Amino acid sequence: MSKSLSDRSLSAVAWAVLDKLSGSVVSFIVTILLARLLSPEDFGLVAMVMIFFEFSAVFVESGFSTALIREQTISEADKSTTFIFNLITSVVLYGVLFFSAPYIAAFFKQPLLTLIVRIMGVSLIVNALSLVQHSVLIQQIDFKTQTIVRSAAVLVSGGVAVLLAFQGWGVWSLVARYALLDLMTTAMFWILGRWRPTMEFSRESFRRLFGFGSKILAAAVLDKFFVHIYKLLIGKFFAAATLGFYTQAGTFTNMVINTLFRTVQSVTYPVLAKLQDDREKLKLGYRKMLQLSSFIIVPAMTVLGVLAEPVLVTLVGEKWLPATPMLQLLCLSGVTYHFSTVNLNMLLVLGRSDLSLKLEVIKKINIAIAIVVGLQFGIYGLIIGEVVATYVNLVINAYYSKKFLRYSLGEQVRDILPTVAFSLLAGGLLYFLKNLPIGTGFLQLIVLSGIAGLAYLGMHIAVKTEEMQFIRQTIIPKTLQLVRKKA
Repeated sequence: MSKSLSDRSLSAVAWAVLDKLSGSVVSFIVTILLARLLSPEDFGLVAMVMIFFEFSAVFVESGFSTALIREQTISEADKSTTFIFNLITSVVLYGVLFFSAPYIAAFFKQPLLTLIVRIMGVSLIVNALSLVQHSVLIQQIDFKTQTIVRSAAVLVSGGVAVLLAFQGWGVWSLVARYALLDLMTTAMFWILGRWRPTMEFSRESFRRLFGFGSKILAAAVLDKFFVHIYKLLIGKFFAAATLGFYTQAGTFTNMVINTLFRTVQSVTYPVLAKLQDDREKLKLGYRKMLQLSSFIIVPAMTVLGVLAEPVLVTLVGEKWLPATPMLQLLCLSGVTYHFSTVNLNMLLVLGRSDLSLKLEVIKKINIAIAIVVGLQFGIYGLIIGEVVATYVNLVINAYYSKKFLRYSLGEQVRDILPTVAFSLLAGGLLYFLKNLPIGTGFLQLIVLSGIAGLAYLGMHIAVKTEEMQFIRQTIIPKTLQLVRKKA
């Protein structure tokens, strides 16, 4: 990796971390406040609607964003062609959702969903207006602008939602939050971004971008369908509150993933895409990405799983206690997310979206089997099946890493083995200590998490692991250099 690219990457990571701290953390705090003010049923209703919006958004994007980011240079024709396609698709899909809203409400036996779908569905069109601007910023590794946009949008939309919840608006405060977030994000991308569409539609650009993106689209459709099939089934066969508990548990695990891993992922994809022709450097990049993301994700998920009950009681209240076992199970599943994503990203960087699609088909067959079997045993059978499927699919995801980068699953496991072992030891210590009278509420969470963190880092330092050496010799010096340079 060239010095300039390395420096740009580090700067991007710094801004991306700030983005997550100012965006995801604020969003999480807003969610906590709303969870205290609203009922599990309110969250369950919005979760039902989000199934259809997120699925539709996949078709609006259609893999074009990933295709643009992968390009070394993006032409004006590429940008305008993508913009026109995204906008037209969003309008068509909103029309479908508008007229399907009564049927969606009937499916879940929730009449209020008709109006919620029609109002929230407008966000499909709003988001389509800024997909190109967002993709260009990522391709240019410009995370500063994204941080400014996301921070402002999350803060304002969250503040309005909390105010509405205080005034008794119920589920509509959640609707307002999502709608205002999308509207502000798009408006600010247009204000701060320099690009404007020329309304030029190039068939050549469309064929090239969609040729790559279509495989991603097909894979994303499968992925979204099977991600949301759990919510669809829970919403259909169980109470809205049960879906609310499941969604809230997912919010906690996603908070860890979004803040601690997707930050790195969003920066490294465009960076590693520039190294696609050098397999040795690409392997080294993915190896470091796996080690460093595991260094953070594995212990964080371990701590969250062990402290699930006090975390829920302290942050969102006792009414959310039924979500405790769900949260613990989703932590077991979430700890594999970064592992699988690293392997799948490798295929996209190498331009093999066809193989990514092939893997998705195989994995979804496994998930379908897990759903059919798990549903026979109720809500927890369904979630346990989800956990088992993620581990089976992890093995499948790693297949092509060995073929293309000579980075086998066994080698990957060896690379993160110290982190896994130290996390389990710290988790065991935490499990013992949490039953001792060490404060209550926030104080208990801070003290216990601090003890587990120090024990975990202490083991890494004592053994002088590769991850700790890299942090000491590379990340810390370069970060200090960047800070001095900015100063």
